[in-house]
Amino acid sequence: MTKLTRSLSGVALAAIALMAPGHAMAQTVSWWYEALTPEQQKLLDDKLVGGFAASHPGVTLELEYRGNAVENQQRLALMSGGGPDIINSNGPATALSTAKAGQLLALDDYAAKLGWDKRLIPMFLSLGKVDGVLYSIPKNYEAMGLFYNADIFAAKGWTAPKTVAEMETLADTMLAEGMTPFVAGNAGFRPANEQFFTVALNQLAGPAAIREALAGTRPWTDPVFVEAMTKFKAWYDKGYYGKDYFSTSTIDAFAGMVTGKTGMAPQGTWAFSWVKDYFEPAGANAAFTSIPVAEGVPYPLFPIGVGSALSINAKSANPDAAAQVIDYIFSGDFYGAIVPQWQGEWNVPLADLSGIAMQGEVTPLYKEATTMIADAIADGSYGYTTWTFWPPKSEQYIISGVEELWLNKASPEQFLAGLQEIFAGELAEGSVPPLP
Repeated sequence: MTKLTRSLSGVALAAIALMAPGHAMAQTVSWWYEALTPEQQKLLDDKLVGGFAASHPGVTLELEYRGNAVENQQRLALMSGGGPDIINSNGPATALSTAKAGQLLALDDYAAKLGWDKRLIPMFLSLGKVDGVLYSIPKNYEAMGLFYNADIFAAKGWTAPKTVAEMETLADTMLAEGMTPFVAGNAGFRPANEQFFTVALNQLAGPAAIREALAGTRPWTDPVFVEAMTKFKAWYDKGYYGKDYFSTSTIDAFAGMVTGKTGMAPQGTWAFSWVKDYFEPAGANAAFTSIPVAEGVPYPLFPIGVGSALSINAKSANPDAAAQVIDYIFSGDFYGAIVPQWQGEWNVPLADLSGIAMQGEVTPLYKEATTMIADAIADGSYGYTTWTFWPPKSEQYIISGVEELWLNKASPEQFLAGLQEIFAGELAEGSVPPLP
C-alpha cells in the first residue's frame, strides 16, 4: 500500500504557526460520529481523543456518538448555520453538494502548510476538489477484492480464480457441493446491493468503459453495460448470491466461509475486521486477492472507494484547531496506534507507511493486501465504486434498481435506461464527483 514519510520539520513549523499567539487559548473541536459499539467507542476515545490530547495540550477534541441518524442531523444543522467543527461526510459526492452549498471551508492553505499535499496519495486528495478547490479529504479508502477460506481451498484443491470463466466454473462446483458461491445478503443494510453491482460492473465491463460513462462520453445503455447486467442477473438466477439474500446479512454470510457454508466473498477491505472476528477465533486462515475479470479487462483489478471524508465547517469558530485534529489523523503516530486494533476501517490514504511504528500486531494478510492494492493503484489497475464516483440520485437508483433487475421487475435494458436518465440530469447539474 503505501509508505509513510513525514516531513517532520515542515509539520512542526506548521503546527507552531497554528498554535502561535492568537491561537494559544484553549479550544474545543466538535465532531459528530456515527453509531459504534462500546468497544469501538473506547478505542476511539483512547487512541484518537486521548492520543490527540497528549500531543496538543491546547486543544480538546469532543466526539459525540449520535447514532445512525448522524448524517441527517448534521445536514440539518449545516442548513441552519450550525453543526460540528469537523464534518464527516459519506464521501466525495456528499462533500461536493455540501461544498457547493457554501457549508465547507476551503482546505488548500492547510494542505500546503501542514504538508497534506505531500503526505497523502495524490489520487485521493484530488477526489475532494470542487472546481479545483480542496474541500474534503478521505478519512479512509477502501478496495473491493475477493476473500476466501485458504484452508478449504487447499483441502479441495481449488485455486483462486483470476478470470470470470474460472470463477463461474468454481461457483458451479460450489453449488453442486451445497455451498453458496458468493458471500452476500442485504438484511439490515440495503446498500449492500450496490457493493455487488460495483463488483460485477467493474469485473465485466471494465474500468475504462465505466470511466467513459462517468465522464459522460458513453451512455449507460451501451451494449457493454447491457451485457454486464445480463450476466449479473444470470448469476443471481443461478443462486450464486444465495437463496436467502434478502433475509441474510453480509456479515453472517461472511462468517459462513469459516465452516464452508459460503465460498467466496467479493467484499471491501472493511471485511478485514470480520476476518479478525470470525476466522481468527476459529483458527481458520483467510486469503485475499483481486476480483476475477472478464476477457479484455485488466488483472489485477481493485475497485477503489472512500468510506468517509473529512471537512471543516465553514461556520467553525475554531478552524485552525479542527485542522490540527485532521492533521493528527494523517500522522504516523495515530496510524500506528489505531490500525493494529481496527484493521480495515482506518486505512488512511498516507503516501508512505515505511517509517510507521505499529503499536500492536498487524496480520500478514492485511499487510499483503494493502501492498497489493497500493501497487495496483500506482499502476492504474483500479476500478470505481458507486458510493464514491456516482452522484447521489444515481447511487440511490442503483441500490433499489438491483432488486428490480434481480426480481424480474426490470430488464437489463430498462434498468440501465433509468440509470442513464437520472445520471444525465446529475451530470448536467454538476453533481458527478471528480474522477482521479
